Amino acid sequence: MAEAKAKKPAAWIRPVLLLAVVATAGYFIWRYSTRAEGYTGGDVATTGTVEAVHVQLGFKVGGRLASVDVSEGANVAPGQVVARLETADLDLAVVDARGMLESARAALESAHGGLEAARAALAESEATRDRAARDLERQQELVKTEATTAQQADDARAAARVADAQVLARTAQLRQAESAVRQAESAVHQAESAVREAELRRSYAELKTVEPGTVSDKVHQPGEMVAVGTPVVTVSQMDTVKVLAAVDETRVGAVRPGDAVKVRVYTFDDRWFDGRVTDIQPAGDFATRKDWGAQRRDIRTFTVTARVPNPDHLLKDGMTADVRIQAQPPARPVAEARR
Repeated sequence: MAEAKAKKPAAWIRPVLLLAVVATAGYFIWRYSTRAEGYTGGDVATTGTVEAVHVQLGFKVGGRLASVDVSEGANVAPGQVVARLETADLDLAVVDARGMLESARAALESAHGGLEAARAALAESEATRDRAARDLERQQELVKTEATTAQQADDARAAARVADAQVLARTAQLRQAESAVRQAESAVHQAESAVREAELRRSYAELKTVEPGTVSDKVHQPGEMVAVGTPVVTVSQMDTVKVLAAVDETRVGAVRPGDAVKVRVYTFDDRWFDGRVTDIQPAGDFATRKDWGAQRRDIRTFTVTARVPNPDHLLKDGMTADVRIQAQPPARPVAEARR
């Protein structure tokens, strides 16, 4: 009798446990079938990575590195020289260009002298032509009164023709002299351009920064040959950093460029850094959730980029951050808002 009474409670426990299991399973089935994956309002919370703006500096001319004047981790100011090339070839090009310029200027001066001489010769020929014309006119009047001979009149006529021919010849010489001056002036302009270009290429032998930052990488060392545009030094700009946050496609539709962003890193748990959304990746990346049962589509992610001011350089490149995007609700039409 005692053993029978001890077994009775077990008969009650089994149905209760079975009912609890069935209820729990039913709850989860209902939760799964009625779940909503879309954005339901509020902030979009996710994680992201802090990324500095990296600027790779390279020369505009190729050559052999003479020196790299900064070390990794050094802060640089705008206009600071960070590397130099060997300049022997560039200096020689400048000297050659300046020599060509001096030759062109000498040729121009000679051409101006030839032009002045041609103008003087033409003026003299024109004066001779005028005298010959007056002599011919006087001889023709004298022939009418038989005060001169026909031979003298013919000689005056021949002299006038010769004077006219000389004027034409000297005019052509003047045109040639003017053309020579124009060509010499063009040669001077070209030589001046060549000097400016050679001096400009010489200035490219010094690699300078454009904005302040911190040297994060020295790609090449002195003595190495570098081509045009080859990165030599990488400068990280930390005054404003990018935060790359992964937002799945169920919520990315609520995010707009210009939305406020709050960022927190593990080093400063109690401090939030403010920023703004600047870019939203137009194409999705990897799937964050895989639907193995093929009942629902895979959920992909989109990279949302925010710019966060970092004047104290507290946010470091590569830090993991908690990100809260304060998504703004879409504006309603005016007619709907008045209802």
